[in-house]
Amino acid sequence: MKNNLLAKLIGILGFTTVATSCELIEEIGGGGQVCMYGVPSANYVFIADVVDKDTDQPIEGIRVSAIIERQYWDSSTNMADYQIDTLAKGLTGADGKVVLKFSAFPEKKHTIAFDDIDGSENGGKYASVAVDVNSEGDDYEDSVDIWNQGTATHDISVKLTKIEE
Repeated sequence: MKNNLLAKLIGILGFTTVATSCELIEEIGGGGQVCMYGVPSANYVFIADVVDKDTDQPIEGIRVSAIIERQYWDSSTNMADYQIDTLAKGLTGADGKVVLKFSAFPEKKHTIAFDDIDGSENGGKYASVAVDVNSEGDDYEDSVDIWNQGTATHDISVKLTKIEE
């Protein structure tokens, strides 16, 4: 009985706090600001085409990764540090193509990394390459609402250099 009453009381207080905070913004001159709660997001599609620099032939088995470098505060050293997050990855097919799709917090810059992970299995060992891709406001299409910036689609063509063994 006590738990049921307590749950109802917390529910009422939680609702009134949210409702009151939205009304309070209007009372203090919020200019008609709408109270919203959520996290901005965007959709990304990277279409990669990977070929041999010398022969222009497609390369199968190249790992393509969409990565982003994020800064964070390391409390143990009291310094800013960086961390690499992998947002999506895939392998190129026989046609040298791969499509990476993911949703994330809207970012201006993503790095697309190309790595030969199978060694000389598909015609030789290739040097790794990283390409920075920028997404500006005009790159986004089909915005759903204020929280979803839309979809940014990028075509990326890369020519990898074979490493002499």
